Amino acid sequence: MTAGLVALAAIIRGRRLSVVRYEVYTNKIKGKLRLALLSDLHSFNHGSLKNPQKKLMKAIDGCNPDLVLMAGDIADHVIPHNNTKILLRKLGKYPVFYVSGNHEYKSGEIREIKRFFRELGADVLEGVSRKVSIKENKVNVSGVDDAIIGTERFKKQLINCAAEADPALFTILLSHRPEKADLYRKLGFDLILTGHTHGGQVIIPRYVNGIYAVHQGFLPKYAGGHYDLGRGDMIVGRGLSKSSRGLPRVFNRPELVIVDVCEA
Repeated sequence: MTAGLVALAAIIRGRRLSVVRYEVYTNKIKGKLRLALLSDLHSFNHGSLKNPQKKLMKAIDGCNPDLVLMAGDIADHVIPHNNTKILLRKLGKYPVFYVSGNHEYKSGEIREIKRFFRELGADVLEGVSRKVSIKENKVNVSGVDDAIIGTERFKKQLINCAAEADPALFTILLSHRPEKADLYRKLGFDLILTGHTHGGQVIIPRYVNGIYAVHQGFLPKYAGGHYDLGRGDMIVGRGLSKSSRGLPRVFNRPELVIVDVCEA
């Protein structure tokens, strides 16, 4: 009975939105830049029927990010796209950059999804780098489609991002999958922002960071958190969906990730 109540409490708690913060340091910027990382929303609603995405927007606005970066699977292949479109409209006051995830491709509607992302103000990155001015800084924001497009196309997009990026500027790579870390490491990106894992679905506090992640298997190396890749940092968001393929999240709350890039 007690074990059952603990498990139920963990599942209920696992649906509440959290804000997780990280800091990275670089000599390529002055002062501080604040990034909001959103991944794996899967068209869930963090709000009410009357005010969709209210809780998520309150969390984002409360952090006042300079950029909003979407690391794929913001839309879903089963759940209708209404909640995604509502969120994009509400994010209109921020610069928003987006890359695709595997579920958006699985929907068979990737062209339509990218079209409405663009129409609602997001810059859709498909193997390109943009130079973005923020306050007194310029940074590269690079992004690639999900690796579902095929290994060679995926590598070609990554190489193009690296070639287009100004090496004197802090370079952010937005990509859906963390398990491609070895490829990212070789190309010299300063900060890689990813999702895809849903936090390993189940966390055992203080013992296991995540039980299972698709494309990594059991006890995934990159379930969620901040990883030092040697030549750069990788941050894996645990995603914003409240469940995964009908399975509950346990001790693994949906998260808005805030990354402060600070002057070293």
